[in-house]
Amino acid sequence: MSLPAKILVVDDEAPIREFLAEVLGKLGHRVLEAATGPEALQIAREKHPDLILLDLMIPGVTGIEVCRQLRADPAARDIRIIVVSGADAKLGLEESIIAGADDFLAKPIDTLELTVRVRSMLRVRNIPDEEKRVEVYIENLQKLRQP
Repeated sequence: MSLPAKILVVDDEAPIREFLAEVLGKLGHRVLEAATGPEALQIAREKHPDLILLDLMIPGVTGIEVCRQLRADPAARDIRIIVVSGADAKLGLEESIIAGADDFLAKPIDTLELTVRVRSMLRVRNIPDEEKRVEVYIENLQKLRQP
């Protein structure tokens, strides 16, 4: 199991933030919350979380733009980002990856899948080489899904 992490949950719907905070809290993680794009950018830059769970459809600045801005910021570009969205999954996935997201989860959120992806992402958070990080991430997902 990965060490406890600081995770920023960004969603404009309070029940979804609460659900994610509860699941992540039970895993031992410290959860920060944001409801808007500008709030997410501010918290990410000030608190430098280990991981961000980012909805695409948020007020102020879209999740895609939040992702782009964080990837362009040298102080924040290494924060791992998993987009969690109810938007059209295929379109959302493509846009998210192009914007710099590390992974994508479609809503409704499956608790087991969320747990597996968060654990795997946290295991690779400090690997500086992008290609190696992706390789290790995929290996971790495969191991975690084995019975």
